[in-house]
Amino acid sequence: MKTFSVILFIWFVLLPLPSVSQENSSQSRNVEELRKQLQELRSQMDKIQTELDRLATGDRPSASSASEPAPVVSRGRVAGETAAYQIFSEEPIAAPRLDNAPIDPQYRQYFRLPGTSTLLKIGGFFKTDFIHDVRPAGNTFEFIPSTIPVPSPSGVFNSNVSVRPTRVNLDFLIPTTHFGPVRFYIESDFLGDDATTPHLRHAYAQADNLLIGQTFTNFMDPDAVPDTLDPEGPNGLVKLRNPQFRYTFATGKNGSLSISVEEPSSDIPSTTAEFKAQPNSPSPDGTIRFRQEFERGHVQVAALFRSISGFFPSGTTNSVLGWGVSAAGAFRPFAKDTFVWQGTYGEGISRYVQDTAPLGIDAQIAGGSRMHLRATPETALEAAFQHYWLERLRSSAVYGFVQVVNSSEQQATTFHRSGYASANLIWNPIGSLYLGPEFLYGWQVLKNGTSGNAPRIQFSAKYKFVKTAEKD
Repeated sequence: MKTFSVILFIWFVLLPLPSVSQENSSQSRNVEELRKQLQELRSQMDKIQTELDRLATGDRPSASSASEPAPVVSRGRVAGETAAYQIFSEEPIAAPRLDNAPIDPQYRQYFRLPGTSTLLKIGGFFKTDFIHDVRPAGNTFEFIPSTIPVPSPSGVFNSNVSVRPTRVNLDFLIPTTHFGPVRFYIESDFLGDDATTPHLRHAYAQADNLLIGQTFTNFMDPDAVPDTLDPEGPNGLVKLRNPQFRYTFATGKNGSLSISVEEPSSDIPSTTAEFKAQPNSPSPDGTIRFRQEFERGHVQVAALFRSISGFFPSGTTNSVLGWGVSAAGAFRPFAKDTFVWQGTYGEGISRYVQDTAPLGIDAQIAGGSRMHLRATPETALEAAFQHYWLERLRSSAVYGFVQVVNSSEQQATTFHRSGYASANLIWNPIGSLYLGPEFLYGWQVLKNGTSGNAPRIQFSAKYKFVKTAEKD
């Protein structure tokens, strides 16, 4: 009986212990789950506070709602029409921006490199040009009026197929604590000296609005480039990619002031009837540019200063000041239609103008027995109007004009002026595919008054490597 009593006592005492142990374990799990929920709430509050701070400063939201959110890499923005303007050559994508502001503030085409905070966009396009010349137009891959033969041969046709404008680029965006966003941009095509040679277009880095590397000259406006299928564009366009140091200051709302020091090159005639000269470059080229953006477009003015120099066989050298001023802009008068323009004038600026860049006429050799250089005066104009017939169907009409003032010492066959006109129809039938025909007509006049002209018919097909949404 005593034994039974002891067993009964032990059973009543020990039976509740497993229940107590289970209750304690359940409470521990509940506490751990509450702690996790609290951490998640704190994380959500931090994100909400970040968005509130950004909105309070007037910045655009980043893609924080994505499954793998991109870090905010810029507090700047690209204003209305500048961001909306699209052209076949995609030049605005490569252009440096104040505070490295992206054209798309949502960073939808970027992805994060695993294990890092670096964003990368792999861009570019595959492009094929089908070209037919009614008479020889000089350059068979790009339409350059200054290469049109003079006089124009008759009864000679030329056809060509080219994939050389195909382009590949890498765009790195790296957020930093001390310098803000850092951008590394690299781009190449195949429009080099040989059909199979890659051609470096851009290779630059920009941090805290300090740019180092090769990109569009600060004297150029990449957002005023017309929408052409031909990769060259109009003859009167300022278009040069130059190694440089550049710094950009913000000036009020959507304004900026840029100063650059760029690679020089004294493009002067290496031979004349009187003597031979070897160009040299005693100092770098310098530019200053002011730009103002607004919702329906932008305007910019720029100035260029350079020293053009030559070394003569007699052992003497001579330098002359080159200078230029340029005004450019884009404006959307109504709907999606856009008008772009650029006007440039200066002395010794031939290297920076599309049609005269390869001619070596920055300066003229003058003076007879007392040899010296005289900067060549030049005027360059371009204008274009882009019209959308439908959401995915657009056209552009383009005009360009270039003229230099010749000297008596120049040869009779020296370039004097040229003209350019083109019209196209560009269709985006689906996704990233773009198709269209273009008609081009150009002419050039030499110093002695002789001239040549050439029409060209071109059909182009382009497919962007980054597929966009069907509704874009």
